[in-house]
Amino acid sequence: MRKGMLVAVLALAPLALAQIVAPTTGNGPDAVAKGVDSAAVNQTIQLILPKATALHLDVTTLTFDLTALDGPNWPNSGADFGNQMVCVYGLREDDVSTQLGDNFYNQIQTLPLGTYYDVANWPNIRIVGGGQVTAYPPIKLDNGRLVPGSKNHFVCYRSFILQKFSNGKRWELTVSRNDPQGAQGIQHLYIQDNPCDTFGQATGLYALPNGATLQLVPKNLQAGPTGSRSNNNPRQCGYKSWLDDLVVVAVKVNADLWGTSTANLTYTLTTTAW
Repeated sequence: MRKGMLVAVLALAPLALAQIVAPTTGNGPDAVAKGVDSAAVNQTIQLILPKATALHLDVTTLTFDLTALDGPNWPNSGADFGNQMVCVYGLREDDVSTQLGDNFYNQIQTLPLGTYYDVANWPNIRIVGGGQVTAYPPIKLDNGRLVPGSKNHFVCYRSFILQKFSNGKRWELTVSRNDPQGAQGIQHLYIQDNPCDTFGQATGLYALPNGATLQLVPKNLQAGPTGSRSNNNPRQCGYKSWLDDLVVVAVKVNADLWGTSTANLTYTLTTTAW
């Protein structure tokens, strides 16, 4: 019975391979002690780590593809994006902007057309807007009659995980946008970053025009190392030395030209204090 249980455990954990460690003989002076009833020797244990700053991004191309909305049953197609993208009508005719303070580098928080995202169940978020957009160009019919306001501008949201690592005392995370020269650029792009250990409330985004650079993490959340931050909230962050950030990106669809519009973003993690 025990043998069968051992085989089952090994089958479930193929990566749990035993590693052989030989005794260390040392290359310094030996410690020798002698006594009648006891003897004691001293030893110093050292852990030496190199300075390290790293980022991991597994979504190098983030696509807002609205062609699926224009399906055979337009304008009632209601394409299913597998909860990876949500498009909602605005709650207002214009963006809602708020001037933030020094902790946020005096940047401006923006609610695109008054829409925003709230906490659902990490890392999932809930988009708050004026109803889901199910057709492009936007329109809704109810019993064959136009629903007022269903032709309005709208905002699409997507998110992904960006993992950062720093074994320093403080760090900062920035994003810069530099679109390809001559390419058709995205007119209205917004972004926000949420570290896993502290995220738990509704938040706005930052508008990110071409040529701009933004600070993504407020000053009071830049303490490291990242492994200790993850340990503060393992339910959301897991047990690892990297710190997960939920990055939310939104685009406002207004007067964009047809075809593919592009924005090139660069995320930079800098350790500012060792």
